[in-house]
Amino acid sequence: MQMPSLQDNYSVSDLTKWIVSMMGNGNSCLQYLQDLFITIKSFYHPSNTGGFQQDLVKFVSKLAEYFVTRVYLEHTTRPIWYFAPLESYRLTEQNITDFVNCVKEYAFISIFNKDHAEEAANACHYLSILRPELIVPPIIEKHFLSINSMTEPHRFTSIMTCLTHIARQIVQQTPSYSQGQTYVLPLLMSVLPGIDLNDFEKASVTLDFLETMLMLITCVDCSSAVNTRNDLTEIEKEVCLSTIQFEDFIIEFLNRIFQMIDLLSTDISDAVTTDTDFDLNDLVIELKLASIMFHIIQNCSNKIFQIIREKLVNFIANACLSSKARGIICSLIQALVKGNPVETLKYLLPKTCESIDKIIQNSGSSILLTDHKGDVELTWYLFLFAELLNARGDTLLIYKNMIMLVFQQCIHIINKDSYLAISNAARNLLKSLSQIYPIDYRLTMENIEEPFVDFLPIRAWGQYVNANKLQVQFHMPNVDEIDFACEFVDTFIYSELTLLNENNFQMSNAERLRSLTIIKSIANGCYRMVPRIKSKQVDDL
Repeated sequence: MQMPSLQDNYSVSDLTKWIVSMMGNGNSCLQYLQDLFITIKSFYHPSNTGGFQQDLVKFVSKLAEYFVTRVYLEHTTRPIWYFAPLESYRLTEQNITDFVNCVKEYAFISIFNKDHAEEAANACHYLSILRPELIVPPIIEKHFLSINSMTEPHRFTSIMTCLTHIARQIVQQTPSYSQGQTYVLPLLMSVLPGIDLNDFEKASVTLDFLETMLMLITCVDCSSAVNTRNDLTEIEKEVCLSTIQFEDFIIEFLNRIFQMIDLLSTDISDAVTTDTDFDLNDLVIELKLASIMFHIIQNCSNKIFQIIREKLVNFIANACLSSKARGIICSLIQALVKGNPVETLKYLLPKTCESIDKIIQNSGSSILLTDHKGDVELTWYLFLFAELLNARGDTLLIYKNMIMLVFQQCIHIINKDSYLAISNAARNLLKSLSQIYPIDYRLTMENIEEPFVDFLPIRAWGQYVNANKLQVQFHMPNVDEIDFACEFVDTFIYSELTLLNENNFQMSNAERLRSLTIIKSIANGCYRMVPRIKSKQVDDL
């Protein structure tokens, strides 16, 4: 009698969970797993491509994931009804170390698998949670080898993806491992060449890494702590001295961004094209840069903020950017405004309003209002003006007259780019004045400025936050902000509605579209202040 062959494969997820569950109590499960890996090692090599590699890489990733889950369940202080193993069956510290040593080599090999690098990075992430000292140094060593061979971008992007996944284990101090902090500044400096506008994938993974790292650390020069504190370990002294490079990193990072903007403005970059994919790529880059800059500003010292503000202000003062380039600089300004609105508005808003007024006075308001081609310089300043109005509502009050004057001068401009900028400005202003939103995203509420007697910023790097102890600060509109918002709405929305009602048939399509765009933006900005309509017809909807 011939038995039919089985067509269905076992689930990799179920197999790995089964294997992890059998480990411990002095049995040979881990030894058998090690023998299995030795047998199939050659199949993990990236040159052996095929559908089988997906399951092989997933096998490593799921083993690490379920092992971490088991360790967590065994160490949690809260009893779990479905998980109550005997004490003799629990994993020992040596079991954990042996497991990581057994699996790590195959996770490292899989990092360079072009089709499954993300899964391999997940495996490295889980293993680094268990034993960061066995995972972090080898991966960082591979990274420094890869940057010396930038002609093979795949190796660089694969390593960057992996580093992003283990970022917390790199920056975090734990009782068993804190050497990862010594790599932070060298890593940040080494990846900057990856910000390459002509290679979107490389630029994207580089920015992902920077975003993740800068979300977890404070950008503060702690070198003086070596002389003011006597409780530092040798590693902490080394890390504190390395933080003096933060200023150099920030300056070089901004220079890279400015070079990118210059390339876009002069249209000499290979990436400058009208293709939709590249437009989408530009948007992705803008969002990532905005996030990076926001995290830097939220968690940097006053000295570093002044450096950022000064470089951006100087760059803007000498720039009149094209439509492709202005999105990037506006994303940086938005981050600056949200991170430190008082200082940012102080140095940028008066100059921007003055530049707008100067252009209008020199060109003649009647000409600009009717010119469909518009003025490139004016459009740039209007977009900058719109981004500045993302600032916290109370910080905008002292510039009320200045802001109202710009709207009065520019709200009837017929050029599409210009009135889109004005409509964005109206929406941003009203949202800033009238809505409730969080205003503080700092890594720690402690004072991160010198002399570091009571608090050392590097000890907060990568630390988890207790959700029960969060002290979220919100912007709550005050009476003056609501009055400003109401005055703005009364001044501009009713005049536009009157214009549409009285001159609808005499208006061109462009004029009608401008008016409707302004009305829509004002309505979107102030809808939180509009009371709910109370009527039987609405209730019956």
